[in-house]
Amino acid sequence: MPHSLHGSRLHHAVIQVPVLLALFFVLDASAEMTAAQYKKWAHADNNSVYAAYITGTINALGWANSDLVSKKRPPLFCPPNTLPIGNQNVYPLLDAFFNNHPGISDDFPIGFAILRSLQGKFPC
Repeated sequence: MPHSLHGSRLHHAVIQVPVLLALFFVLDASAEMTAAQYKKWAHADNNSVYAAYITGTINALGWANSDLVSKKRPPLFCPPNTLPIGNQNVYPLLDAFFNNHPGISDDFPIGFAILRSLQGKFPC
């Protein structure tokens, strides 16, 4: 096989791998963590992608809350200023949320469950 042809195929393959990986992550990024996934994985592995997802959602809701307050608009929830909100105090809230709403479907978005849990625990 001539060197230039081999190099061309190798170059083509090297370009295809990142493109395929990027496509995989773009397609997967649209998936929302569900109630079923939370119930199955959240307490099994605190270093999992699910724990990271919950942490990211908590952080995003906290930033949204801060932004609303800075614009003199009503916040989404009102925790005490001295209480850091994280997985350690949100997991029990989520567990209670799902126990108190046993009819919620397995595909219920966990982000919405986190929001409703925080609003229930820390109303304004």
